[in-house]
Amino acid sequence: MSDLNPVRTCIGCGQTDDHPRHVIYLRTGEDVTWHIDCHALATGCATCTTQTKTAKGATGDKLRAHLTKGSST
Repeated sequence: MSDLNPVRTCIGCGQTDDHPRHVIYLRTGEDVTWHIDCHALATGCATCTTQTKTAKGATGDKLRAHLTKGSST
């Protein structure tokens, strides 16, 4: 796991890791965290669906590699 990405638990699948995720901030000041692929699949989130559209089913570190290919980081 990377030091650049904090470890969080996905409310969709319950897995705790540093994989790509969508963090949603609630009016209460709390946040909930979904893996991007879990959120796209479970809720049809437009943001997550767009990000996974060309990922060919990649999850976890493979999804991160897909999303960051071509980046300088």
